Amino acid sequence: MVRPATGTVIRKPTELGISYALRVRYKGRREYVYLGGSWEGWTEERVEDERRYITQQVLRGEWIPPSQQASRRRSAPTEPSGNVTFQVYASTCLARWSRKIADSTREGLEWRLSVAIAHIGQLPVVDVDEQALEGMVQALLVEREAIEQAIAEGHPLMEEVTDRRGRTYERRRRGLSNSSVNEVLGVVRRVLEHARRRGVIDRDPADDPELRVPTRRPSRSFLEAQELEAFLDGAHRVEAENRGLDWDKVRYIRSSAASNRVLARELGVSDVLVSKVRRRILWDVEPDARSRNEIPRLAICATLALAGLRNLELCLLDGEHMDFAAGRIRVPRVKSDASERVVPMVPGLREILLEHRAAHPYALSNPVFPTSNGTRNTTHNIRRHVIDPVRARANELLVEKGRPEIRRLTPHTLRRTFASILAECNVPPRRAMYLLGHTDPTLTMAVYQQVLDLGGAGIKTLERLLGARLDEAGQVLCGRQLEADWSPIGHSGLKALDRTTSATRQEEPNDAD
Repeated sequence: MVRPATGTVIRKPTELGISYALRVRYKGRREYVYLGGSWEGWTEERVEDERRYITQQVLRGEWIPPSQQASRRRSAPTEPSGNVTFQVYASTCLARWSRKIADSTREGLEWRLSVAIAHIGQLPVVDVDEQALEGMVQALLVEREAIEQAIAEGHPLMEEVTDRRGRTYERRRRGLSNSSVNEVLGVVRRVLEHARRRGVIDRDPADDPELRVPTRRPSRSFLEAQELEAFLDGAHRVEAENRGLDWDKVRYIRSSAASNRVLARELGVSDVLVSKVRRRILWDVEPDARSRNEIPRLAICATLALAGLRNLELCLLDGEHMDFAAGRIRVPRVKSDASERVVPMVPGLREILLEHRAAHPYALSNPVFPTSNGTRNTTHNIRRHVIDPVRARANELLVEKGRPEIRRLTPHTLRRTFASILAECNVPPRRAMYLLGHTDPTLTMAVYQQVLDLGGAGIKTLERLLGARLDEAGQVLCGRQLEADWSPIGHSGLKALDRTTSATRQEEPNDAD
């Protein structure tokens, strides 16, 4: 269902005053309309009047979004001269570019241009030189320092935002990172290069490399073999701990004054589970959002880590996408043509998914990994109700073994882990690119694939999770399915987790009250 047409006011403090813009929901898409700044006479009342006016136009079907206004102009519009402001010239360039780019790309360009316009928008294009650009960069850095200083002092700077429902609220202001500052410079350079090619200016001052802010390569999270084992083991335990309870028992546990041990014996569960229920580590979802079905955490986590699916791709998997006879997953298209691919199931993943299908049967048209009430899952649910609690449980297991905790874990962490496993299994770069749904093998190798530490028992741990030796798992991932047994090393990751869980539970001490 298309959301109702409303306008959200975006306010950005600048050195000259407040810069105003509107974000309008139009036919299911977000359209940005830059209004102007307080130095141009824009006030809160004028902005609100404009918001209501545009909203009414949208409701009547009379509004034309900025991205379409350019297409209704003459086929050969007159080029603006150098006397016009950077704001006007940049808007003209954006209107031209919008015909050739996707909506998401246009929204990114609009945001970067809005930052630049807030600082140099009123300057004529011919007056935008290195000094003006350096002043913009320094202003952005000083603004970020002020925001960080206010946070450190316990008094974060706030900004007022109006959402699409017309509700106004405050949120913390965030400064731009060095890479974001460089992105703003990049789009300014693109505008000025456009002006240079058309003879509006003699040279592009944004071409000066000294203007760029130094950046460092971001650290990208991934899991080592032992961490992946703890993660899947944690998923298995969280899933098992949630069985045997319902909301009546949960309410009884939280209202009872008895000790954890007494309640555990009475309800036939572990006292560790009772303790976590009382601390709301588990069963923290409201009763009306939960049913008798339990979220298949192990199957979800194993699919993300051992098949490399994106979060959204996993949510869109239906029964028709699972081919157990051939041992492969047909991933639906979500991002680009490259995202539509076929990913072979390594033996360990195949057995986990077979166990999941046996415990939670699904039809061809039904989601493979539904929510607890049977509806299609969302990326937010996967992060909050699957990844986060499983990470907490995995960290407990790692601490028990004297190993450091997993600091950062997202669905993309698991994609990078899968990419790293492909490298350890000697999967060729172009095949790895295909399995990850990329269009450039350089992105796969430089950004996603990390070097796993497989010293000590690392290789055996990884092979146990894959359900095959590394070279044989590589053959499966390359599309050359093993002719013999799916589990050549004698057991799968799921059975190993079962044994590990049983052995560890016998050694676990009881929680104190």
